[in-house]
Amino acid sequence: MEKHVCDPGERPEGNALDRSVLVMVCSPTWRGECNGVLKRETLGTLTILPKGLLPAMRSAQTADLLYCAFNEAFVKEVADELEGRLAPPHDKRGDLRDRAISEILNLLVAEVQSGGASGRLYVDSLALALTIRFLFLGERQTTRSCRTAMIPQHHLFRVQEFIESRLEADLTLQELASEVGYSRSHFLRMFHATTGMTPHRYVLKRRVERARQQLEQVEQSIAEVAFRCGFSSQAHLTLAFRKEFGITPAEYRRQL
Repeated sequence: MEKHVCDPGERPEGNALDRSVLVMVCSPTWRGECNGVLKRETLGTLTILPKGLLPAMRSAQTADLLYCAFNEAFVKEVADELEGRLAPPHDKRGDLRDRAISEILNLLVAEVQSGGASGRLYVDSLALALTIRFLFLGERQTTRSCRTAMIPQHHLFRVQEFIESRLEADLTLQELASEVGYSRSHFLRMFHATTGMTPHRYVLKRRVERARQQLEQVEQSIAEVAFRCGFSSQAHLTLAFRKEFGITPAEYRRQL
């Protein structure tokens, strides 16, 4: 992912991409010309640039753009995990809208800017959700009402025990899914259907609860508690703790 300031001027045809790229407009508007066609796009507009030669383009104004390049091997892995008919390969398309994709891209940018504070499980889940949405972006699909299967209780207990045993580690979505033999896509959907929350949200709640318990041991500093409970920093623990309990770890400790 990369944010780019697009300045007015020409970009001749001939440059090539070695992978598909999704472009999102991050400014209120962007005006320009692509292959001789005048275009005006607004905040959140998406454009698919497939692998291969880039078209000639002229920007008429300065605008902030976000570029997200997709690793071909990862996209294939995700596609193989999906059931049913897949969307055809993407050609170049613009003026697309998908609120979920825009929100995921913004969350990923925030995570990059934070230095990866939320951990791999959070990024894994966002990347998987983004790729699934991208595979079908712009395609009209008939709405199918189907209920996602629940994780059997013995599998859920196994995942929960695995999480508890490695709560301080930087867990990945693949590790959790492999523990019960599901693909990442199926596990993510089934875990949410069963627990009402994403794996990352569940892990975060368990970490905060363990931190609350350990804060009662006054010999440990708050920074030590954060490290032992899998948080990237004391600041990350403080943020998550306040969201969960309405007070900071220091305030909680003072109330004991």
